[in-house]
Amino acid sequence: MKKMFFFALAAAGMLTACSNDDTLGGNGDQNVSEQQIRLGVASSKVQTRGTGTVGGMTDAENKWAGQTLWVYMLQKGSMDLAYYKAPAVGGVVTPDAKVFDNKEFKAPNAADNTNSGLATTADNTIAYYPVSGNYDFWGYRVDDAAVGGTPVVKTVDDAGTEVEANAATKRVVDIEIDGSQDIMAGKAAPSADEVTKLGNYADNFYSAYAARKGVQPNITFNHLLTRFTFEVRAGSKATAGLPAGGNTDAVKVTGVSVGSKTTGTLTVAYTGETKAAADLLTFTGDASALTLKQRDAALADNNAPLVALEPVSLTWTDDAATIGDVIKVGEALLVAPGETEYPLTISLSQDVLEQLTGAKVTRPLEQKATIKMDGTKKFEPGKSYKVTITVYGLEGIEVTATLVPWADGGSIDIDDDRNPNEGEYTEPTPATPEPIEP
Repeated sequence: MKKMFFFALAAAGMLTACSNDDTLGGNGDQNVSEQQIRLGVASSKVQTRGTGTVGGMTDAENKWAGQTLWVYMLQKGSMDLAYYKAPAVGGVVTPDAKVFDNKEFKAPNAADNTNSGLATTADNTIAYYPVSGNYDFWGYRVDDAAVGGTPVVKTVDDAGTEVEANAATKRVVDIEIDGSQDIMAGKAAPSADEVTKLGNYADNFYSAYAARKGVQPNITFNHLLTRFTFEVRAGSKATAGLPAGGNTDAVKVTGVSVGSKTTGTLTVAYTGETKAAADLLTFTGDASALTLKQRDAALADNNAPLVALEPVSLTWTDDAATIGDVIKVGEALLVAPGETEYPLTISLSQDVLEQLTGAKVTRPLEQKATIKMDGTKKFEPGKSYKVTITVYGLEGIEVTATLVPWADGGSIDIDDDRNPNEGEYTEPTPATPEPIEP
């Protein structure tokens, strides 16, 4: 099953406009009111310290949980930052202030129980549009995958060389994934209705003018990794510990890991034409094992750090069934996209009786497989794939010993008073052979 995830920073409105006689800011030449920048978040159905997948595939699951988002406000069509032109007060010039320079935002909390609401700055500051100029809004989310902790964004050219912002074509951040982080990025773009509100002046966004028309940034966050969810089931009754009280107990799934590249570069803003998701997040280096984790059962918080996977016992509840119960395991694994197959390792354990008079001991087991689709299809970014694994445990070895009777080989008569060469040999009467049990 494949689903694409995306989230949007939706239009949220603006401050009540002041009269043209009220000069709250600007360059001194224009008598206009300030327009506050307000970012709302709306999520669509989608479907370590990493917090796992953002949102879900049903309305009940698809809720914000206070995730961290990072936002840039750049001069339109460039990698240069947007500045708020502070007015001179009493003849004293105040330095221009950056508006959103990799600004940390928070999505609505889980308590809000919503997939659409206002995002707030982490430090509760309020920002306003400069009186003139048009601007681009970019957003991204890396959870704790940024190398070094807090995301460090570099301005680079097309060759990847670090340059000043006015010569840059991209802003990038280095990341390293562990399978638990949901990496997303996007750019605001007005809808057709919003362009109409702007009088079909589509270039006049985002700006104080657009805000006065009720048009605010709408950033669509696309999920850039490939997502695997896992289910397991017993392939035999013995694997599920049946018959009860026998020599073996049910197999437990103790771990799931998938081989994936882990070191990559995320493009969080760029000039030129729109880039595909596969071009926004690129990976280098060899693959290593990413380990499946789960949400903390003691916390009703989908933004809490994932914890180690607890063992899952396989079950079999229907005597007429030909296969065991399907059981979900862990939260999800988020891996580097673009591969045709991924190596999969399932770690298992089973308690078995080794001596008739002894106690059961735990035997570690391992099952290897490959996650792949038919043909040469590649796993795509922003899509979720459900992997169902049939597990087999230890089967008791029963050795049957069958005793084969001696067959009559005949008789040999030896008499020392005769020439030995004249001895007699009697061929036995052929006997019907006993059937041999398999």
